[in-house]
Amino acid sequence: MTFTLKNGMIYDGTGASPVQGNVVIEGDRIVAVGPDASASGTVIDVEGRAVAPGFIDMHSHCDLVNMSDPQLAPKLMQGVTLELLGQDGLSEAPIKESDVPLWRRHLSGLNGDPELPWDWRTFGEYLDRCEGAATNVAAMVGHGTVRLHAMGMDNRAPTDKELERMGQLVNESIRQGAIGFSTGLIYSPCVYSDTEEMISIGEIVASHGSFMVYHMRYEGEEILKGMEEVFRIARESGAACHISHFKARGKLAFGLSEDMIGAVEQARGQGLDITADQYPYTAGSTMLAALLPPWAHAEGIDQLNHWLRDSRVKDAMRRDMMEGREDWESNVIATGYDNIRISGVKTEENAWCVGKSLEEIAEQWGIEPFEATIRLLLDEDHEVSMILFAMDEDDVRNLIVQPWLMHCSDGLMGGTPHPRTYGTFPRVLGHYSRDEGLMPLESAVHKMTGLSAWRLGLPDRGVLKAGNFADVTVFDPNTVIDRATYDNPTVHPDGIEQVIVNGVHAVRDGKATGEFAGRVLRRQDRAPGTR
Repeated sequence: MTFTLKNGMIYDGTGASPVQGNVVIEGDRIVAVGPDASASGTVIDVEGRAVAPGFIDMHSHCDLVNMSDPQLAPKLMQGVTLELLGQDGLSEAPIKESDVPLWRRHLSGLNGDPELPWDWRTFGEYLDRCEGAATNVAAMVGHGTVRLHAMGMDNRAPTDKELERMGQLVNESIRQGAIGFSTGLIYSPCVYSDTEEMISIGEIVASHGSFMVYHMRYEGEEILKGMEEVFRIARESGAACHISHFKARGKLAFGLSEDMIGAVEQARGQGLDITADQYPYTAGSTMLAALLPPWAHAEGIDQLNHWLRDSRVKDAMRRDMMEGREDWESNVIATGYDNIRISGVKTEENAWCVGKSLEEIAEQWGIEPFEATIRLLLDEDHEVSMILFAMDEDDVRNLIVQPWLMHCSDGLMGGTPHPRTYGTFPRVLGHYSRDEGLMPLESAVHKMTGLSAWRLGLPDRGVLKAGNFADVTVFDPNTVIDRATYDNPTVHPDGIEQVIVNGVHAVRDGKATGEFAGRVLRRQDRAPGTR
């Protein structure tokens, strides 16, 4: 099919000023762009609208939902045409059959646990199962997953043989299409690694011209220490490094954004390839079990559940959560129980907890918040997610304009989610770019399209030019805005009118068409480049 988006304001994804013109699409490709492009085929008048590349969500948790609910409406309806899976070191592959029950439960608070057969073992087999969603997907191989495969959940350094096996798994996964490597240095079993382990894996990633994505070990008052670890890994391994959901987390870290920006600029000035992404909100979201100290997860969920019933071990957990550890930053210290809200549970019995803080739940149960946390984890077999109000708006604003920073939702898909699951990209375009005037619209579009595609090493995505794949989002720059709130988070945004995935309308006139034209984008055999 051939059609033309006529007379729109073209934001081509490079950061260039917009021009009025046509975008001509034939099959799955763009064949002409600009004021001189002659209309062809069916003509769709988009005068007064912005025509941009489809948005790229640089941090998505749709790893299983893309199979159980391939419409992916929360993302599609905000203009997303590509999602990056395998985040926080917690990918779904490669995995041994014997590890599936443990890993499903371990990840359930983050990625959910829809009723799907985990019938893949290699990374390539997992990618094959991801075909057929409404959006494109790309996926990273996770540090925790290969660590589980090689040495279980052990809280120790790997032997030489185990480290070699981890490297083999990373190498095989990238060869099978993993677009990068991720780690989550607050999540077990990634948290049990040291910097030398990361450097060793980074050398393998660098040999493929790929990149490493970090949930850093420290994001609070010690964030500069966490960043220095990333810079050291980049320096000694040669791998490009990308920092997930870049933020200053917790009251003790408020105001550190200027120092964080300065540290990135200094590292980049020294020749390191460092980038980052950010969600445009002052609250984060993850699985409730992340409140527990790392050592508690070291022997798997069954042992953890045993410990959660042991008063002596619980006392040690409570102490670490309330006082902190030198090697771990406590979310409870950073936010307080009153700023931690439950966003999803597994059972109907505890559905009333969703939307309430741990402090409120504890009051209802007549117990202290720590005990409420333990009770929820046991009642729900750890399939519990939370929202943490932990960032300062001035820090969000300082970071969002940085030219090396991209945008992401980091949105969990179950329960009553964080509003970022439904509103991230319209919020950047409408609130921060148009209403607050923090950056020109062309810069915002570039950071969520062309810059992100460059980071992923996808030269034929993210920019509107002849020959590129036809992933396109059409929006009204005057009305685009997020409508999802913390109290009512499942509301689609305004102003997203058309979303085209590989030349097929996935959204037309603001409504999903039911087309599933997305593809799995495997790593291309070329380096992402430098910037």
